[in-house]
Amino acid sequence: MTLLVTGGFGFVGLNLAEYFSRVEKPIVLMSPSAPPENVLQALQKYQVRYSWFLGDVREAKDLDRACKEHQITKIIHAAAITAELAREVQHTKEIFEVNLLGSIEVFECALRHRIEQVIQLSSGSLFGNIGLHDPLIDEINSPVLPVTMYGISKLAAERVALRYRTTRELNVTVVRLGLVYGRWEYDTGVRDTLSLPLQLYWMAKNNQHAKIYHAVGSDYVYSTDVAKGLALILEKGSSAEGLYHLSSAQVWSLQEWSQQLQQKFPSFTYQICDQKEDCNVGLIGPLLRSPMSIDRIKRDFDYAPSYDQQTAFLDFVSHHEELL
Repeated sequence: MTLLVTGGFGFVGLNLAEYFSRVEKPIVLMSPSAPPENVLQALQKYQVRYSWFLGDVREAKDLDRACKEHQITKIIHAAAITAELAREVQHTKEIFEVNLLGSIEVFECALRHRIEQVIQLSSGSLFGNIGLHDPLIDEINSPVLPVTMYGISKLAAERVALRYRTTRELNVTVVRLGLVYGRWEYDTGVRDTLSLPLQLYWMAKNNQHAKIYHAVGSDYVYSTDVAKGLALILEKGSSAEGLYHLSSAQVWSLQEWSQQLQQKFPSFTYQICDQKEDCNVGLIGPLLRSPMSIDRIKRDFDYAPSYDQQTAFLDFVSHHEELL
C-alpha cells in the first residue's frame, strides 16, 4: 500500500505521516505549497519518513501525476479550507472549489487510476445550531443543518462521496471527525479555528490570564486516535457502511484542561465567563454540540480511543515542549 494524503501538511496529515512512518508504510503528502521550515525541521527531528508532492486538489493533472509517479493505491482526502466569517465573506468561491470541487476531482482521479480505497474526511461542523438536538449524535438519525460555508461545503462533499459509492462503485468511506486537538497542530493559513486546547496552552506558556467563553465545543478527540482510527479503516480495505463518526464519544472538560495547565504553568490564571464580551479566548470556534457516537466504527473496525483527557494532556505538553 502507498497512501496519498491530500492536505498532507495539515494537522491530520502530519499525524498520519507520523503514524505510518512508525509502522513503516509509505505515505505521500500532497500540498499546494511548501510547508513552513519549522514543520520540516520537526518532522526531521521525529524521524518521520514521507514523500512530498507539490499539487492542488483542484487540478486533475496534479492528482494524476501524483498517482502515477508514486504508484498510489489508497487516498485519504483531507485537504480543506476551514473558514470563519471573515474568510468566508471574502473567499466563498475558493472554499467551495477546494472543499467540494476538489473532492470531486479526487473521486474522478480514483476511478481513472483504479485506486483501491478512498477516505473522505468530513466534519461535525455540519450539525450547526442543532448539535444539541440529541444527547449523543449518530450517523443516521441526528439532523444536520450547517450554518457556515465550511459546514455547508463539507456536507455537500460527503453527500457527493456517498453518491459515487452507490452509483460509480467507488470504494469510498466518509469519516466525520470530532473536534481534533493534539500533536502537530499549527496555523496552516487555511485553518481559521485553531483548537481551544492549543490556544490555552499558548496563553499558559506565556503566563497570560485567560477569560474563556463557557459555551465552546467539547467533543474533542486526540489527533493520535484520529490517525489510528483512519489506519484501521485502511487496513480493513473497505467499509460496510458509507459513513462513520471518528471521535472520542466523551465530553472534553474546559475546567479540567485549564486546571492542568495551571498546575504545569503556575503563573497562568484563568476564569470561565458566561458573556462573550468579557472573554479573550474561545470567541471564534465550533458551536457547542453533543458527543458524536462511535458505536458504528467500534463495531466495524474495532476502534476505541486510547487517550483520555489526562493522558492526552501529558502527551500534548511533551510534544509541544520537544518541538521548541
